[in-house]
Amino acid sequence: MTTYKEQQKNKMYYVLLKEGVPLGTFGNLKKITEFMDGKDFPSYWTLVRKDENPIVFEEYQIYKVKHR
Repeated sequence: MTTYKEQQKNKMYYVLLKEGVPLGTFGNLKKITEFMDGKDFPSYWTLVRKDENPIVFEEYQIYKVKHR
């Protein structure tokens, strides 16, 4: 069992950028797709299959970063 401190140390966030400008920080990819609802943006199921960091789609980038 991990402690709260260890959980926080290992926590990752997703940062959504459009053409280098940050749009938001999210705890998971599902929240990003909800935020981008109605825009031309890939689905959650498309994003989770991507292994690269950053995930790039047209003018958007999603970086997975460690919590500090």
